[in-house]
Amino acid sequence: MTITQGHGIDDDTRLAQKYELWDEMPEGYREAAARIASFQALAELVGVLPFAEWLDRAPDFERKQMLAAKIQDEVGHGHVTARVAEDLGVPREQILSDFAEGRSKLLNIFHYRFETWEEIGPAALLMNSSAIVQFQALDKGTYLPYARALRKIEKEESFHYHHAIDLTHQTMTLGTPEQRALAQRSFETWLPRLLAYFGPPDTDTYQQNPMYTFGLKVKSNDQLRQEWLTKIVPVFRDLGIQVDPDLARFDEDLQEWVYAAPDWIEIKRILNEGGPMLAHWRAHIAGTLERNGTYRDIALEGVPA
Repeated sequence: MTITQGHGIDDDTRLAQKYELWDEMPEGYREAAARIASFQALAELVGVLPFAEWLDRAPDFERKQMLAAKIQDEVGHGHVTARVAEDLGVPREQILSDFAEGRSKLLNIFHYRFETWEEIGPAALLMNSSAIVQFQALDKGTYLPYARALRKIEKEESFHYHHAIDLTHQTMTLGTPEQRALAQRSFETWLPRLLAYFGPPDTDTYQQNPMYTFGLKVKSNDQLRQEWLTKIVPVFRDLGIQVDPDLARFDEDLQEWVYAAPDWIEIKRILNEGGPMLAHWRAHIAGTLERNGTYRDIALEGVPA
């Protein structure tokens, strides 16, 4: 298995200039801010579907309540970020219709479903922790409405993070050997997916990306991966999950994490062609838009243009 080093690159970009919706912005800035907000809105809204499938299969009423609360929060996060995109000229219906009709892409982690209940805890813990690391960097960006939205979302992501810890802990302490093995397998399956979630390895020119030049993103992909591994690997070890050094280990000489490189060719294929659940999620969103179209049109009749 190939091991790739994480290459953190210090970002010296000055972020003194911040923007509100009504401010004059550099050419291309408004479009870039709309793109990052609408991309997150789609991820939040479609990202609830793998969890929603388990609402009627949660093992007890308490877990059903917790799962319903998480789903409700995530939908709310989608609406908050969609509102930011709407103010910048991208209607929320367009965000969903672009996805349903194949004009937009999903992050790699949302191309899959959970096959077992025991898979959800470790997978959600990897997802929530990576999202928190990502959001804590993005909320330092230059578009203030988006930064404020992220700070609100982060507070609720903390609940999701602790819910995932609790669910994993329950499996690892009270579960059967078979259930513990499923949780271990979940970690090993989802860790590479979340390593890829942060994006491809940095290049010498990554700072030329408009997201960086405009200050909407302030940390590189490799920086975020390093921060995330530092925070999350000890959590899983404390929960009793074994972290294979072939998957991730801290190199004392380099003072950074080295990890099994995701299969970037396969990741690119999934992003472009779709993973196992993409068609299902698109059909679900398309069906929802169609079923609710009449009611939506009636509601919008009373909204001032």
